[in-house]
Amino acid sequence: MAPLVPLTGRWRTSGTVLDERGGAVAEIAGTDVYALLPGGHWIAHDVDVRIGGERTLVHELIGGAHSDGGWRMHAFDTAGSPGLMRLGEEGPGVLLVHGDGVRSRLVVRGDRMTAHWDREVDGRWQPWMDMAFERL
Repeated sequence: MAPLVPLTGRWRTSGTVLDERGGAVAEIAGTDVYALLPGGHWIAHDVDVRIGGERTLVHELIGGAHSDGGWRMHAFDTAGSPGLMRLGEEGPGVLLVHGDGVRSRLVVRGDRMTAHWDREVDGRWQPWMDMAFERL
């Protein structure tokens, strides 16, 4: 879990959702909170953002070995069942997220973090969200 400790804390979240042509279609604003759970083997991640005018709440648990390497990410939102993604380390301060039809590259540098999300559309990857985080 040591490579994930820099994520812990409360972050001011901002960003943009992109359409298929890369144009901005919605703004993202809110907070993300990452907390190391007792025992030090899992991180709880709580998302409270507005995407456009709609509030989005997500609770995520990060930890446990993923069969493809890295850690499992279990996301709980309005879906009927939790989503599962994989979080891996590319290098110091650089984390990669892979899920069903989505991927992201997170770069953590001290009190700032960025995330670039792609989604798969018709078998090819295209930009989906660009996000920035500032530690509170």
